[in-house]
Amino acid sequence: MKNNIYIVLLLLVTSVNSQSLNDYLKLAVENNPELAAVEFKYDSALEKVVEVGSLPNTAIGASYFVQEPETRVGAQKAKFSVVQKLPWFGTLEAKKASAALIASSKLDEVEIFRRELILNVKLSYFKLYELKRQRALVQENIEILKNFESLALNELANNRSTMVEVLKIRMEKNTLVNQLNSIDQNILAEETAFNLLLNRSEDLEVQIVSGIDDLMLQEDFSKDLINENPKLGRLENIKNALGKSELAAKKEGLPNIGLGLDYVLVDTRNVENLIDNGKDIIMPMVSVSIPLFSKKYSSKQKQLQLEQQAVDSNLKNTKNNLVTAYEKAVYGRMNAKSTIQTQELNIEEVDKAKNVLLATYETGSVDFDQLLEIQQLKLKFQFIKVSSEKDFAIQTAKLAYLTKNN
Repeated sequence: MKNNIYIVLLLLVTSVNSQSLNDYLKLAVENNPELAAVEFKYDSALEKVVEVGSLPNTAIGASYFVQEPETRVGAQKAKFSVVQKLPWFGTLEAKKASAALIASSKLDEVEIFRRELILNVKLSYFKLYELKRQRALVQENIEILKNFESLALNELANNRSTMVEVLKIRMEKNTLVNQLNSIDQNILAEETAFNLLLNRSEDLEVQIVSGIDDLMLQEDFSKDLINENPKLGRLENIKNALGKSELAAKKEGLPNIGLGLDYVLVDTRNVENLIDNGKDIIMPMVSVSIPLFSKKYSSKQKQLQLEQQAVDSNLKNTKNNLVTAYEKAVYGRMNAKSTIQTQELNIEEVDKAKNVLLATYETGSVDFDQLLEIQQLKLKFQFIKVSSEKDFAIQTAKLAYLTKNN
């Protein structure tokens, strides 16, 4: 009984028998263009770390004296200068740390999208499982109704049935044929959506595992693993990045230091025995840039503090939402399992009732109205069971999305 409760889709989430689904998941991760775009954004964020950690441009200047200033050792011909501004100690380190944390948040975004992609592929796959199982059930019931029709015609020939009963069976068969056509259209639409998730030709057939006998699913979906969800990691990294940006803003409000060097070319004078005649001038320079009006820096720090508070509130809300989704998935899985058990019992009882009705064929006429009603009831229970199997698999996939790095 227990093995029948866990259908193939449950194993598709994690077991070796789910290789077909695992291949599709791998293909989706490798081929999805939107995931590739998110990864490029992460690579760009890594380059940003190098950018913000670099010193400001070095200023190099050259000038030529149109009117040459005369000095004791000769006329000044030209001047060359180089100046490098240096931010206050620790400013660049704080900016680099902030950029590195932002890059980490981009990596979290890659993982978030990857998990969402895997979840969407699984949801589509499980929907296809439901549709194809429904298709198989409808086809099976059409064949059963054909047998009923033959049986009714034989009964009609023996005056133990009426043409009305034959027509009822045919009408029910026509209804199932129409339902089969509708399911086929839904399968085509869902296969198109599935193939587009994998970024491949949309008309390719999707192979769905039909069933297994031995199914032992042991999954650890501990609620504590929610703390490792990348949605929380992303917000933590953004919050820490804002803290480093606040530190950088504070240091930007401190003086900047400038180091420079002037080199002046001096022409020689036509004077004998002149000491240092024509000696070039080398002049080191140090400058300090003092932000006398520093309100903009204090305002920037206040902005960053408020943004950290906003992220902190968002972090708490996101955690609550993840926990809520976890609890709903756990309840949904338990409910689906219970429904599967109930429908298996119902199907067993329906089969018993059907056997009783067919047994009367040997001793008397068959009540085709009851037989049709029983067969319709069985199909209804089978559909509910398949739908619950799909729901169980979907809730399992959601738990994996919330707690596991698939």
